[in-house]
Amino acid sequence: MNCFKSNSAETKGSRVIVIPKETEDYRVVTSDPDNWYLVANRPMAKGQAIDSQGTSFHIDVSELEFITLELAETGEQRRVYTKVSAVPGSESCEQSVLEFPWCLMNHSCCPNAIDQWDAAHLDLENAETIAGESINKGEELTYNYALEQFEYAAPFWCRCGSIDCLGYIKGFAALGSDQKLRLLPHASPFVRAKYFKTMNAEAATKTTLGQHSIVDFWGCDREILDDEAALTALLEQAAELAGATVISSNSHKFEYQGATAVTILAESHLSIHTWPEAGYAAVDFYTCGDTEAKVAHDMIEKALGAEKSFARAFLRGDRSAEIESVSEPSTGLCCGLNAEKNWFVEGAIPGSREGNIGHGFAVTEVLLEERSAFQEYLVFDSPLFGRVLVLDGVIQLSTSDEHIYHEMLVHPPMLANDNPKRVLVIGGGDGGTLREILKHDPEEVVMIDIDEQFVRSIAKHLPTLHNGSFEDPRLKLLFEDANVAIDRYKDYFDVAIIDCNDALGPSEPLFEESFYSRISTSLKSGGTCSVQAGSLLDGKFL
Repeated sequence: MNCFKSNSAETKGSRVIVIPKETEDYRVVTSDPDNWYLVANRPMAKGQAIDSQGTSFHIDVSELEFITLELAETGEQRRVYTKVSAVPGSESCEQSVLEFPWCLMNHSCCPNAIDQWDAAHLDLENAETIAGESINKGEELTYNYALEQFEYAAPFWCRCGSIDCLGYIKGFAALGSDQKLRLLPHASPFVRAKYFKTMNAEAATKTTLGQHSIVDFWGCDREILDDEAALTALLEQAAELAGATVISSNSHKFEYQGATAVTILAESHLSIHTWPEAGYAAVDFYTCGDTEAKVAHDMIEKALGAEKSFARAFLRGDRSAEIESVSEPSTGLCCGLNAEKNWFVEGAIPGSREGNIGHGFAVTEVLLEERSAFQEYLVFDSPLFGRVLVLDGVIQLSTSDEHIYHEMLVHPPMLANDNPKRVLVIGGGDGGTLREILKHDPEEVVMIDIDEQFVRSIAKHLPTLHNGSFEDPRLKLLFEDANVAIDRYKDYFDVAIIDCNDALGPSEPLFEESFYSRISTSLKSGGTCSVQAGSLLDGKFL
């Protein structure tokens, strides 16, 4: 029996849809009139179908601004707006279809319900909603908008319930490259089609000659990592699964342990190098053809039994790119961590200081070594400075004296403003600036940081920096490019605080005149601004 029906008494430009308030699987909770949502009526195991009534109901809303949803048992009604709740119905990725009752499910970056697509029929009618994780009776059903929407900017917060996720809802296009590669196999066919179309368009625009992806796999099965024949066979299978053409393979088993294997493809190559003693494997996939590297990486990850992975993707052969030679400073210093990881040397200092100054730190323990899509970061404990944060080889702060920097960056502009109610923070991913701002009791703080992975990782390892500030309800945290996100705010902020890295890599555009023009536009008349501008030793840059 189909429990969904359309009311015949429809007005022009709108529709009335009647659905059951409660089924065997779920019930609609209406205690908040502005936010109806679904709650599980029974426990569900991972992979189990949620909708016991059969295929969910869909209507085309491409010509409608909203529909009126009515519950059969109670007659309760509310509007469901297309621009917020509709999903794509074609490769155009325009929000043109409403799914019932799934349009009532809220966003979570850790969803417990996902769509499972029939490989032979990649359309909405053949998508089965299943439990992505085990679901308890009475638990709210949630899903990830990024898997359904390519571009999405509805004003709702993530409802995952985790203090580690401070994510504003975003579409697939707004995710980092690592997240895209990880989530692509689970995305809707429309999102996948739009992603590949966009990637192809970008490649054509940039006149690139290929795509290069590299993945670090950790926590792997050590026996497989030391099996030369198994690794070679795995590469060939993964390449074929990704749609590549295998020409030949070669490998080498090292005397102690570990191996290197390379598969030559008609489209280029796929390689792996292993460290069994560390449970680690490095995979490199370069292709100039129409292949899906993520499919190969997923297969390799499963075969290796990897506990975690870090992926990065690059477009290669961009004829328009400027290539600059990079040379190491001629100080003779061995920059970074030494082999024993008991000493760190900062030698690659930006600007005129490079090659002319270096700093060394004794290390008692290395707590974190990671690379995101934007930067490398390191956290270690020092016997003199406490806990130290390093970005791309450059010391950023230590817990022993970070308060000097953060207090001087925040309190002067806040105290110089007569009424600092709305505050903008650019960068500030360690949370120290936010901590100091909240001491002034503002009404709203908007923080924009491009690197979501960094913010979450550092929040766990430097808790005294944020001191719980990321959980403050007055905070709106956007993981976006500040140069783009700031354009949404005009004459809005009382204070702007620019707490970004030095003018290198992704932070370089934040030191250009055009960026400060945007900041000026976002400030109210009489607004104040403070800036992390670099070192007094680099007078030329200042």
